[in-house]
Amino acid sequence: MNKRNILITGGADFIGSHLVRLFVNKYPHYRIINLDKLTYAANLVNLKDVEDKPNYVFVKGDIFKSIRLTELFIWQPKAT
Repeated sequence: MNKRNILITGGADFIGSHLVRLFVNKYPHYRIINLDKLTYAANLVNLKDVEDKPNYVFVKGDIFKSIRLTELFIWQPKAT
């Protein structure tokens, strides 16, 4: 069975990191992809407790760059 993907944008800021953490822990059978531009409000330290989880992937990117977003929907990241 293929893993389902959940894409969360802005997952490195204060509120987004709580959402990422919730989904990573609540849905271990789903691949959680965190897409964040890492601007002033973002801080990857917020996600230290989930960064090594097998169902979590961080991607630095901008949601407004449609080519990058299209790549994410086609890409099959291997969460490690």
